[in-house]
Amino acid sequence: MAALITKKNLLTLLLLGLLAGSLPSYTKAQNCGCASDQCCSQWGYCGTGDDYCGTGCQQGPCNASPPPNDVSVADIVTQEFFNGIIDQADASCAGKNFYTRAAFLEALTAFDNFGRIGSVDDSKREIAAFFGNVAHETGRKILLCFLLLL
Repeated sequence: MAALITKKNLLTLLLLGLLAGSLPSYTKAQNCGCASDQCCSQWGYCGTGDDYCGTGCQQGPCNASPPPNDVSVADIVTQEFFNGIIDQADASCAGKNFYTRAAFLEALTAFDNFGRIGSVDDSKREIAAFFGNVAHETGRKILLCFLLLL
């Protein structure tokens, strides 16, 4: 009888394996292959709307990113502006002279659209929000946040 139970279990496992092997064709849509009027989300699911066609959209009629404006972050984050932030750090801060405006601007090369979407005022607000968040999150120990972000 024990042999019969083992054979039934093996047969059941074999059938489950065969069924599982045939399922990927039914779940393929979860890894894209969407209909032409649907987008493939950043997570690999088909659908419409911003959740699917917005940020991270992989295929389909994805929402286009707005074109960048002509704002130069370097013109807004001047050396004087940056020094005004650095000067708020305690003199005892070991990294006070370690990071520079040049390093900040170099880090921006990885984020092409930072401070460059919308109007000039939108750009200034985004830059101000970034530095405001830095100040808030570090309890005004602004340089420490720069160390973490750069």
